[in-house]
Amino acid sequence: MSVEHTAIEPRSQGERLEALHRMAGVLTHDFNNLLGVILNSSETLAAELGEGAHRELALVGLKAAERGAELLKRLLALAHDREPGDELIDCGQALEGLRPLVRQAIPQGVSLKVLPAAEPLHCLADPVGLEIAMLNLCLNAGQATPVGGKVVVKVRPVTLDVIEAQALGVESGSFAAFTVRDTGRGMSPETLARALEPLFTTREEGTGLGLPSVADFAASAGGAFTLGSQKGRGTVATLYLPIADGQRAAATKAA
Repeated sequence: MSVEHTAIEPRSQGERLEALHRMAGVLTHDFNNLLGVILNSSETLAAELGEGAHRELALVGLKAAERGAELLKRLLALAHDREPGDELIDCGQALEGLRPLVRQAIPQGVSLKVLPAAEPLHCLADPVGLEIAMLNLCLNAGQATPVGGKVVVKVRPVTLDVIEAQALGVESGSFAAFTVRDTGRGMSPETLARALEPLFTTREEGTGLGLPSVADFAASAGGAFTLGSQKGRGTVATLYLPIADGQRAAATKAA
């Protein structure tokens, strides 16, 4: 008995993709409207509250909503083939700006330490991309760390020689190394080997997109991303971004 196969015409596939594209645009537009309400409400709340913890929380919510709105703008820009550009970033200020967002995002029973840069340090990258990448790393660290544990975030200048750079797939030279270290449960060798696979996750509520997106951001900025972990001994994630030309002499040898 012969079996008939119905071929899907290329035009039909194209029409489906076009419909999905339109739907994504509609959803982005509608979500942007909702974010506008959140932004206006947060601004009003922050303005009406006096100095204190409640006002600080309102400002954290406002900043998070602003970042969400920026991400939506970038999504629309990507749909029109417009890539975000790199900017000169003060690494120390970037970490300090991240602190209140991370503190509200990770469990209260997990301590957070953000170590200031030992010296002025600037890198070249997309600032919003850096903030989202670091937030992803800190969220993963906080979720993997039990109550009483800690998450330590820092940045330092390093110089990668030819062999080190080849191992990371970058050009040798000076980089700002952003590190997120936790005292959590760590990963088995099998889990670590798959950690950067898109959609791979060990958590029921996880998406498996956080770490791959960090790796993609690092590559797009001319940098690299490494992940080290041992079961029961925590995880160390390091994001390498190129140091701005004027700062190359300040980089020290990587430990």
